[in-house]
Amino acid sequence: MGDPPAFVDTVARRREFLDLLTEPRTKPELVDATDVARSTVDRAIESLREEGLVSRDGSAYQATYAGRHVGEAYDQFVSRTRTLQTAQPVLEPLPADTTIPPAALDGATVLEATPEAPQAPVDHNTELVAGATEFRGTGPAVIPQYTETVAGLVETGTTVELVLTEAVVDALRREYAEGFERLRTADDLGLYVTDESVPYAVWTARTPDGPVSGLVVYTESGIKGVVTNGTAAMNEWARAEYESYRATAEPLD
Repeated sequence: MGDPPAFVDTVARRREFLDLLTEPRTKPELVDATDVARSTVDRAIESLREEGLVSRDGSAYQATYAGRHVGEAYDQFVSRTRTLQTAQPVLEPLPADTTIPPAALDGATVLEATPEAPQAPVDHNTELVAGATEFRGTGPAVIPQYTETVAGLVETGTTVELVLTEAVVDALRREYAEGFERLRTADDLGLYVTDESVPYAVWTARTPDGPVSGLVVYTESGIKGVVTNGTAAMNEWARAEYESYRATAEPLD
């Protein structure tokens, strides 16, 4: 097989032929199936054979083991690359050593706050957790609508745990003193304080539609955007991320 760049280029250009050759086909059959010139089929087969992705048996050609599976791997690569490209505007402010596994982003919903729709990320998260029976998250910033969402969850019997930074606790006590005091004494709300740096908010919830998790990225001017997903990869990462903060946080006095 060739060097990775040449190999990947061959897979990308000849992806259609790999799909067709999961079963034996002759070159005339490939011409009929693809509606391309015989010369194009010849070049495609030759390049795939050079990379060990197609083998010949008499007049028929068929994808090898690698040929059968490399297409799926390539599709996953393209899908993940597109997801990372979509998420980049939201994730760009995060520290370079942020450890979000790319698998957690596969199939994720990414919403960036824009001048035209600054509340869209907040509204999206609020809708996702509606009716949740359990909610856990970190809080590195005070957002009035999120504060109201948490209050609404607690009032409807949702079990809620929050790990807040000391700065957020001070801001809540200063700006929302009465409401924060009611929340602090609620039976279904556990509040914890961490002295660690929290570069973004992470949350996970059990909803009527199943588990869902997400992260919220902030800048000095407010919310940059959100990334949400209901996959096992995202839920497992979000739970582990939350638990890492919870393990060293202290209950709020």
